[in-house]
Formats: sequence, structure tokens, C-alpha cells
Amino acid sequence: MTPVSKSCGLKGTQQVFYLQFNQVASCCRAHSDQLDTNKTITDYQQQWQHESQQLAQGVKLGGCKHCWESEDQGKISYRLQNNKNTDIQIELYISNLCNHMCSYCSSKYSSLWEESIQTHGVFQNISSTAKDNLTNTCPPADIDLWLEQIQHYINTCNDNSVSLKLLGGEPLMQQRNLEKLLSFNSNKIKTLMIHTNLNPPTDKFLRWILDNLSVNKLEITISLDASPDYNHIPRAGFNKTNFLSNLELLQNKNVNFVFNSVVSVLGLFDLENFIPWLNKNKFKGRFTKLYNPDCLDPKYVPAKFRKQILEKISHLSIDPIITEILQQPDNLVDLKLFEQYNYLTQYFERADIDPVQINNAIFDEYWTWLTEHVDKKFKQ
Repeated sequence: MTPVSKSCGLKGTQQVFYLQFNQVASCCRAHSDQLDTNKTITDYQQQWQHESQQLAQGVKLGGCKHCWESEDQGKISYRLQNNKNTDIQIELYISNLCNHMCSYCSSKYSSLWEESIQTHGVFQNISSTAKDNLTNTCPPADIDLWLEQIQHYINTCNDNSVSLKLLGGEPLMQQRNLEKLLSFNSNKIKTLMIHTNLNPPTDKFLRWILDNLSVNKLEITISLDASPDYNHIPRAGFNKTNFLSNLELLQNKNVNFVFNSVVSVLGLFDLENFIPWLNKNKFKGRFTKLYNPDCLDPKYVPAKFRKQILEKISHLSIDPIITEILQQPDNLVDLKLFEQYNYLTQYFERADIDPVQINNAIFDEYWTWLTEHVDKKFKQ
């Protein structure tokens, strides 16, 4: 059956550059291609324009599998949600330089993870998929070459027409590469979006951004998965003092910011503190599901523990994603629990965290249960 003609408002207007592993994509959901130094950005844009015309004719492009599969299941796909988009959106990953080693991250997006893997090797007794997630086999792109092309492309756009999103690694640690790009094109930028842990070793680049770009153009997404007192557990390398100082700086400058939280096993146990912290300070927040590594998906936590957590927060206004996660029926997959135990044990060792000393009663009960469960099932 020939599909109904459906154009895509993102194909080519949202351009994603993964310079830290030498790839490019026509949108954040599309299959990525290797960057080719024999091509220019113009070459890729012409390719994407042709693909956009194919989509409008109902051609199911292989690189757009994510959206086609959603639509085949009767769901509203990402492209249908953004079908009327006309803005130029550039998402830019420059390098994996980062001072955090988040439990669910990898060497592709964190230099601390890369250093850990190089020094101690990949985690053992975990799935091949999880191992693949931890390693980065693609060499980085010629960053200067592609940044220069991106810089000149943005300069050809109309004033206040480009939405530029900086991701990482940690973009607030990449001043050398980004300062020139932002200075050269500041009048072209409609919105500068920065996805940050708000916890770089120095606030120098953050202050430069606030001094050189209009606050009205800034949108900051802060990655935080638990309250500041607890967040070193899901995010090794977290510095509470630096974070709170930078957060105060954003507040004093009236910068628009929102918290983005990935719901994983470790963050799950601090929801009783994290959600009230957000509410007390009237912070905007959103929660997203974890996709990698699968073993840290909170759905594998027994329902009796998730029920305890839900009881602690049931009087609060809760994001539907949190409610869905906490109310799922038991999904006790012994192999996944074995993998989760091995993964977290090795993560704690490398992050210098003693799980027995984590000040959280429900987590303490869960870790005891998980340790005994794995011993009973796999170590006898």
C-alpha cells in the first residue's frame, strides 16, 4: 500500500553534526553518515533536499526508519510532531570533553569515561550492547575544518534565523572552539540553546556567553538527575558548590533554563528529594526515559521498591513518565539484574563511591536485595 504523502519539516532544516565521532545527520532522529572531507555542507544540504522531496512523495527512506516505524504503529512520529517547522536548527557536538562520568553515559560523550575505558578496560559481565555503548571506535572529525564551514554557512543565513544547539561532552568546557563561532555569527542566531551539566571546572566561558549574547536569545537545558546533595551518585564528578554558584549566576541574569533528568536506577531513589527541590525553587523540569544501557532501566527494579518510592511522592505533582515507570508491573529478568549489579559495581569502583554508604534507606534496602539475589541466582 502506497503511504500517504507526508512532508518532513526537519529533513535538512535540522542539521546535526557529531564532530567527536565524525558523523552528520539530517535531523536528530535520522540515521547518521560519516563526514566526508571531499564534501561540503552544501553537498549534504543538497542531498537532504532531495530526500525531503522523496519523503513528501511517500518514499520510505531507510535513514528515517525511526519515524516510519512509529507511523506504521499508528503513533505520532517525531516528524509529524514537527511537520510545520521552518527554522534552521543546527545541533553541534564538538568533542567528548567532559568533567562528568554519568552512570548511563559513555566515552562517546565523556572524556572521563574514555579515560576510564582506556585505563581499566570495558566493564565485564555485561551485555555486548552495553559494551558497545561504552566504547567509541570512530575517530573524531577535523573539527577546525567543519567548524569553519558551519561558521560560514550560518553567516549566509538571515539575521535572527538560526537556532544553534550546543551539546557535548560539556559545551561550557569548549571555549576555544565555540567563542569564535558565536562571536562571528551572533547577529544570525535567533536562539542559542546549551545542553550543560552547569558544572564545568571554571565559569569563565559561561560568563563570556552571558556578557556577549543577549539573555533573551539564551535557552539553557541543565542535565541533573537528582538533588544536588545526591547527584554525585548518578553523576560522578559532580561538584555541588560549583553547580549552585553557576545556577545562582543564571538566576541573577534572568536566563531561561529548564532541568532535564534521565530516569535511571540511581536517580530513581532520590525522587523523593529531587521533585520537592524542583518545586520549592519553582524550577521547570522534564523527565526522559533511559535508552542505554538497558540494564539501568528502572523497570527492572522490583515493584515493591518502586511502590515505596511512589508512596513517598504521591502527594506531589508528578510527571506522567515518572508515574508510568513507578506503576509498571514486575519485570524481574534475572539476567538483566545480574548485568545491572555488575555494571553498577564496576561504576561505583571507578567513581570511588561506596554503595553501602549511600544515605538513602530505600536504595540501601534495594542494594542489599540485589546483591543477595545475584548471589543466589548466579554465584552458588
